[in-house]
Amino acid sequence: MKKLLPLLFFFFLTGIASAKIGMGLQGNLYMRSDLPASSDFTFKDGKVKSFSGASLTLASNHSPWVFALQIKPEPWYFGFTADNWFIYKSLCPCFNYYVFWGVSGGLEVEELYGINTGARLGAGINFFCARRHLELYAQASWNPCFGVNLNRGDCDLFFVKPIVFPLNLGLRVWF
Repeated sequence: MKKLLPLLFFFFLTGIASAKIGMGLQGNLYMRSDLPASSDFTFKDGKVKSFSGASLTLASNHSPWVFALQIKPEPWYFGFTADNWFIYKSLCPCFNYYVFWGVSGGLEVEELYGINTGARLGAGINFFCARRHLELYAQASWNPCFGVNLNRGDCDLFFVKPIVFPLNLGLRVWF
């Protein structure tokens, strides 16, 4: 066992060193409805309100998982997503499509001081250029979530958001 652990550690480090890592930025546009309905974001009068933000993303060619850290100002919100691309098919040498499932979570640090978590299901397309060092992508997902408002004010303690559709456009640079 003492000889096996260093050998496994060596193979782990070799795998990390040989992996290509993609890091990038993405713009986020969220459309959602709350239950109970909030005054700032609902489907009232047939109008859909949205909010936007940005994310830092990280991917590896040795893993089907893609991670993102999100930031949204006014009110300040920090979140994360972890998506597993379980279908990844090529349409042509540089153009691909994918289907994913994943998880999300977040923390609002102004006004309501809320935390949330949820599941994700979505699809996207990506395009590689510059000898596969630059990736451009677009994706959409359904991300229902639930959470707790820690500083409730006039809001309910628990909330459910069954209708949340994040739309993402981004780019990643591969090293």
